[in-house]
Amino acid sequence: MVSKVTVFKAVKTLPYEVGRIAAKPGTRPYIFHVKLGGEAVQAIGIIAEVGQIFASKGLGILHFKAVAVGDAVRLIIIADLKGAEDLAPKIAEEIRRKVKFCEEVIVDPPIAEGVAIDRLSFPTLFGGGRAIVMRNITYEGLIKSGWERFGSAYAVLLYSAGFEAGRNAFKAHKELAQLPEVLERVAEALFQMFGYGILELVRVDDAAREAVARVHHSFECELFRGAGEPRGSFVRGMLAGWLAERWGVTFEEMVAREEKCVAKGDEYCEYKFSLRRRK
Repeated sequence: MVSKVTVFKAVKTLPYEVGRIAAKPGTRPYIFHVKLGGEAVQAIGIIAEVGQIFASKGLGILHFKAVAVGDAVRLIIIADLKGAEDLAPKIAEEIRRKVKFCEEVIVDPPIAEGVAIDRLSFPTLFGGGRAIVMRNITYEGLIKSGWERFGSAYAVLLYSAGFEAGRNAFKAHKELAQLPEVLERVAEALFQMFGYGILELVRVDDAAREAVARVHHSFECELFRGAGEPRGSFVRGMLAGWLAERWGVTFEEMVAREEKCVAKGDEYCEYKFSLRRRK
């Protein structure tokens, strides 16, 4: 196979697995949780050192993640130890002795045949704040069941909840971005990172208090393909709340319309925002 190196382009995305899980029949996946001191953040060669320990024993790595949390670095390695289960404590001890800045190693055996799931890591954080992860089967039940039970009244609830979420998101984005000119790029990147869809803030006119936003692959609207009408109430609310906080206006003042939607056959969802005209 020929390897390829490309420069990132905004139009290209790659799927990303957020879970810390290995489910592969015929394996015995063990999880090794390695805690390193904060000095490891800028240290060179640590990942290679860990990988070499497994390679020297002929063991395949099924999953590997590294993350900095507070003043420490954590490595999460899932390796197949089928036929070599007795090596687990020995590998842990070797990592503890040989890997620079290693403070602790915890071994978690499979929870079922061929299945290992990270049971040590909690709570899930993003930027220091608690976060949750919802699979499509979970949020589909949350969103679609409401529409089925309550009809369009549920859209009002979703919009209102999204609006407050958007307000809070703007405050966090502003703190992260620091510079006003990059605020929109930060919002787009985080919207995509959290899996809501690919956001494009086409136009944001602060003077006129008008904006146009497009969302490709909306997690919400893709649930309703073929519905024949817009269904992006939560996302519409999030974007409206974000803009309302930016413009310093109230819930009642914002007008948010979804003019295109994948639920009614459009290529993407498009939202237009403005302020309600005073009588």
